[in-house]
Amino acid sequence: MDPSPRLASLKTNQVNVLVVDDQPAKLLTYQVVLGEIGATLIEASSACEAFEYLLKNDIALILIDVCMPDLDGFELATLIREHPRFQRIAIIFVSAIMHSDLDRLRGYELGAFDYISVPIVPELLRAKVKVFLDLYCKTRQLKRCGAELEQRVLDRTAELHRRSEELERRVEERTRERERALAKLYETRQSETMGYAAEVAHDFNNLSMAVLGNLKLLDKRLPEDSAGRPLLHNAIQGAQRGATVTQSLLAFFRRRERRLAAVDMSTLVRGIAELLKNALGFGIELTCQFPRALPKVLAESNQLELALLTVALDTRDAMPEGGRLAISASAEYRASDCTDPPLPAGSYVRIRMVSTVAQDVGRSQASAALREIQDRASDSALSAMRMMTGEFGGALRIERRVNGETLELWLAQDISSRATHSIGSARLGPFPETREDRPI
Repeated sequence: MDPSPRLASLKTNQVNVLVVDDQPAKLLTYQVVLGEIGATLIEASSACEAFEYLLKNDIALILIDVCMPDLDGFELATLIREHPRFQRIAIIFVSAIMHSDLDRLRGYELGAFDYISVPIVPELLRAKVKVFLDLYCKTRQLKRCGAELEQRVLDRTAELHRRSEELERRVEERTRERERALAKLYETRQSETMGYAAEVAHDFNNLSMAVLGNLKLLDKRLPEDSAGRPLLHNAIQGAQRGATVTQSLLAFFRRRERRLAAVDMSTLVRGIAELLKNALGFGIELTCQFPRALPKVLAESNQLELALLTVALDTRDAMPEGGRLAISASAEYRASDCTDPPLPAGSYVRIRMVSTVAQDVGRSQASAALREIQDRASDSALSAMRMMTGEFGGALRIERRVNGETLELWLAQDISSRATHSIGSARLGPFPETREDRPI
């Protein structure tokens, strides 16, 4: 027991018992009787002093003497019960004079938990005080647990809300990525269709010109009175109408407006690196090599992205057992016209896409994969790429090998950007300047 309870600094985790009595001898008796219950006794010699202690400290139990000067125990209990903080605090009345049934009834009406007569039995008083203190401690513990549980619920709710927002954000990002991929795929398929139709129209136009030329030569050689001349004239008119139709189709395919601009190939490939890797899938290694001093090309960035994506998709389909796709670029200059590839003299950027079948693939599997790669030479996708490079002032070249092929895109350099290209070349990363290929 604290030898100076009035001066003690009361801790929040201790149990305090307030003893109110105007007789010092009785206060000393309480110290002796309740000294071993593990609680701190706070002594008050009057009702005013007791109420002051009650306002400043957390009290578990109050022992009140009924007969006191100024305010008696009943009046003090009335003041206590009128305060919102102390309406449920435990009170035990102790009296040596007022212990009739009416006095006990009045004490219980004021909310007393017990009414003890003097002389008191020490063991009985200790037992009753321990019961009330036990109840107080358990109630306080339940409140603490309830507060902790409520805080955990709040924390868990906040965590669930954060995770829900994160999930929604990821779903939105995946949805946008899927929509972009579908849009690019749609554009790719549309370009493939347009390229195929344009190539068919071009080939049919060549056939029409050949047929029409031969019919005109035949018209010059037939006699004027020949019975087959009307039929020949009908054939010539039909061939001319066919040539007109094919020329109209070619004009339609060439009518699309091209917005050519200076394109930095290293930046373009870096921007679609994830899309290329997703298109290739597992088992196919993608490496890129772009020198920092690479000039820009005059082209349409969207069409170049579609061309690279088309090569990646075809490479994936042609190498189901795995392999490697290496994309590199270099600046080239042609002093005179050349035929392989068919280009006029000038400055170009050569983009090489080398596909190689995995070394651990069997001979028959490698042969099958190689045939599938080489069959792509007649595919409509390559037709669209030929048209694209032709419209950009470049050319397409294919070199077949034993275990793969090399596809080259030759594009004209953007002369206006060559003067300023070296200024920003140091920030191009992540492609190294060295000649060694590096996986993305």
